[in-house]
Amino acid sequence: SGRIWAGSVSIVAAALAQVAAAAALHTMTLPALRTRAGRLRRPAQFLVRGSDERIIWAIEATGRRLGRLSTCLLRALVAELLLDTGNGTICLTIGIRRTAYALEAHAWLARNGRVLIGAPADEYIPMVDWTSPSASRS
Repeated sequence: SGRIWAGSVSIVAAALAQVAAAAALHTMTLPALRTRAGRLRRPAQFLVRGSDERIIWAIEATGRRLGRLSTCLLRALVAELLLDTGNGTICLTIGIRRTAYALEAHAWLARNGRVLIGAPADEYIPMVDWTSPSASRS
């Protein structure tokens, strides 16, 4: 029952974090949101424990149920908040691509060059990269 409890906490936390991040982005800039979220990283990681794969699963699963409220940017921000930075530097990237009819943006989160959340970014030109310090530097 402990694993069920931990999984439930992860799902609820992932959903609440996405809703809170969506609301916050309406009132502050993205860099300001990342700074404030960074202050909550340790308490959030204390509440949401598990492997990277399990945490990402919770973010993606709740994101699908939140519909249009949950964007690639929100999922990447929440993953940046909840994932342990002790395994290396995490990089949040926003990229763009041009299609026949529009300019599209996409956000993803990677560690050591491996995309953790967000679709493969091969088709996008990175425009902004933000790194989260590893736990050993914080």
